[in-house]
Amino acid sequence: MDSADGIGGPLITFTTASTLGAGSWTWSGTWNGQTFVNTFEPGVYFLGTDGFVYFVPDFGPVTTITAATVTTNPDFVAPDGIVTGTGGNDLIISSFSDADGTSPGTGADQIRAGAGNDTVQAGAGNDTIRGGGGNDVIDGGSGDDVIHGDMTTSPVSATTEVLDWTAGGPDGANLAAGFTQDTGTMRVSVGFTNTGNNNPLFQIETTDATYVAPGEPFDPNSSLYLFGNGDGASSTTTIDFAAEAGSGMSDAVQNVSFRINDIDWGSGNHRDLVTVNAFDLNENPVAVTITPGAGDTVTGNTIRANNLPDAPNSASGSALIQITGPVSQITISYSNGLSGTQAIWVSDVHFTTIPQVAGDDTLSGGDGNDTILGEDGNDSLSGGNDSDRLFGGAGNDTLNGDAGNDILSGGTGTNQLFGGDGNDTFIGGAGADAFDGGTGMDFIDYSASGASVSVDLSTGVLAGGDAANDTVTIGIDGIIGSDWNDTLTGYDGQGADWTNAFFGGAGDDLIDGRGGDDLLYGGDGDDTIIGGTGADLIEGGAGDDLILVGSGDTVSGGAGNDTFLLDATALGGGTITIEGGEADEPGGDTLDFGGLLDWEDVVYTNTDPNALSGTATLADGTVVTFSNMENVIICFTAGTRILTPRGPRPVEDLRPGDMVITRDNGPQPLRWTGRRTVAGQGDFAPVRFETGVFGNTRPLLVSPQHRMLHRSTMAALYFNTPEVLLSAKHMVDGRGITQTDCASVTYLHLLFDRHEIIFAEGAATESFHPGHVGLKALSDDSREDLFRCFPALRSDPGGYGDTARTCLRKHESRILMPA
Repeated sequence: MDSADGIGGPLITFTTASTLGAGSWTWSGTWNGQTFVNTFEPGVYFLGTDGFVYFVPDFGPVTTITAATVTTNPDFVAPDGIVTGTGGNDLIISSFSDADGTSPGTGADQIRAGAGNDTVQAGAGNDTIRGGGGNDVIDGGSGDDVIHGDMTTSPVSATTEVLDWTAGGPDGANLAAGFTQDTGTMRVSVGFTNTGNNNPLFQIETTDATYVAPGEPFDPNSSLYLFGNGDGASSTTTIDFAAEAGSGMSDAVQNVSFRINDIDWGSGNHRDLVTVNAFDLNENPVAVTITPGAGDTVTGNTIRANNLPDAPNSASGSALIQITGPVSQITISYSNGLSGTQAIWVSDVHFTTIPQVAGDDTLSGGDGNDTILGEDGNDSLSGGNDSDRLFGGAGNDTLNGDAGNDILSGGTGTNQLFGGDGNDTFIGGAGADAFDGGTGMDFIDYSASGASVSVDLSTGVLAGGDAANDTVTIGIDGIIGSDWNDTLTGYDGQGADWTNAFFGGAGDDLIDGRGGDDLLYGGDGDDTIIGGTGADLIEGGAGDDLILVGSGDTVSGGAGNDTFLLDATALGGGTITIEGGEADEPGGDTLDFGGLLDWEDVVYTNTDPNALSGTATLADGTVVTFSNMENVIICFTAGTRILTPRGPRPVEDLRPGDMVITRDNGPQPLRWTGRRTVAGQGDFAPVRFETGVFGNTRPLLVSPQHRMLHRSTMAALYFNTPEVLLSAKHMVDGRGITQTDCASVTYLHLLFDRHEIIFAEGAATESFHPGHVGLKALSDDSREDLFRCFPALRSDPGGYGDTARTCLRKHESRILMPA
């Protein structure tokens, strides 16, 4: 209720709930047959049991009201429906009633406990509770509650605010009934007490300028005018500070400053005596610093006027009041040492707010799907029944999900997280977290980590990124990786309602499921996935993935050039289903049986080189069903002669260190050689170049993916370079270049310090290029042998360098081939 609020309605009978206090109104209308306009009249304000505020004028009821407004009023705020605690240690239960009469009920309550070490029991209903500062104990009770340990979700900063007298009304407005101002984050209430028989006045003064020292922030035309007429005590002004609900501020302030002006005396008339006291939230006295004007004296907290009559704008009669605080209440007691009339002016009051200090809270959700936020401090959070969300925030927190499928995030600090019953998800933040999943299928989510993580559930060792300093005691079954190159390792075994489930996310991840029926998802990036024993579900996702599969596995490579290797340690009958995928795979997918079967053991259901499908039965009875495969092998066939400084030599006779003629760099030493024998049928069948078709002096056999050097003006026209490399399988024309099955074929690899153009049977062709595709085409032994020669390739397959010429795709190659 504020000055100028409207008053309306007919004469009415009401039941009083409480007396709010004295005030006044200004009304227009008729009374006893006479017309009155803008008539001022005192009276009393009451709160009715119906929640309305009623005014009863001192001079009796008005017959007819045409207009009426509040002139002065007691300090009253209508109930806001929010249970608001004090700055002390509150017990907020059903019998608690706050300053405006609001109590916790059985509905959807809003409770703001405020500063202090509070205990809150919200009861039934979907409640929203903010503990505020201090060490609070909060129980949400039943219902879907939102519980905050502190007042705000993020820390607040101190603000500088002002009690501005001009906000209380125009010049001369009577404040006897009190005055309340919202200064920003604080609610400042001013009350007045007539402490004697001096007919005091409490008014707003804006016309008479008051003294302000240079550099001070006070407004010279905003003052509280205190007047008295007689000897002894005149009045006491009380200023109370309280934080606005939800502001995050304490109910106390600091660095308070204001001036009291026109402190003087007149011989035989008056002598101003002003006492300023301050108190903290516990009503303990707070030190007040008083700097008087010239001639006035200060004893304790009392200023005694010794100057002859001064003006309000005179420095000699002005006292500066400073209170460091914290202070929640200020009193200004005004007395007359003689017996005449007296008056002083109090300036605007400047102060700095104090943010609440977060405490160590104990928060319980009870029944319902609760959201609990510990925020600052070392908090203890308990979700209770149902599916809850717990966020520890800053500090060293303990989180218990209890029953239900919960989400628990420790935040920063050293935290302990217990999932309890249900399928829980732990958010692996930046803190040092200890995870105990309890029963159910429980995950740790590191998707927000800013660096790669390494998690080994079989040893309980966690490292890297947000996993650094984390520990696992029991019950963690799945990991959600980061967007970096993660290493995720499972354990052997599974339960009725849990198993290993890993999500690699982006990045080049290494995922090892070990034993049990695992769920392994590589996500984006060039991942390596090892299923281990058990019937695993594996999805490579986007990227060029390397996947080791075993009996019982169901595997999908997803997009990219994927390589599937049969893991001999994880076989033993049963079935394996592998789907290569068709998206974003210029090099195609490769299925490597690792020498575990003969070619006649493979039965093709689709012989399309770009989408091979079929089944194969291993010696142990394992049946492998595959689809959408494209074999990728880059090498020469045995018997091919390579040009060297000693003349043409069979490729199988060349060894590391032997010199070979290159087109671009002359004789160069071989760094590594490798070989592999496969069934030469289907997509593995070699491509044959008849004599003279491509500059070769003898028939030439190469693998389908082996690239030949093409030179022409057409290449320069279409591709801005006269020389390009074409894959042999893209050059097949059914005449001079054919692809023909054979029982078996041995492919050999020649590697130099860089990708080179060499001469095979007189035709210009390429050496081995160990990129992602080339490395996956090698056997395990050949790959390890290559890594011994080029160790950097193990961690960076792209580090070998570019190809010697631009490599064309199938549709591009067709442009250059004769019809």
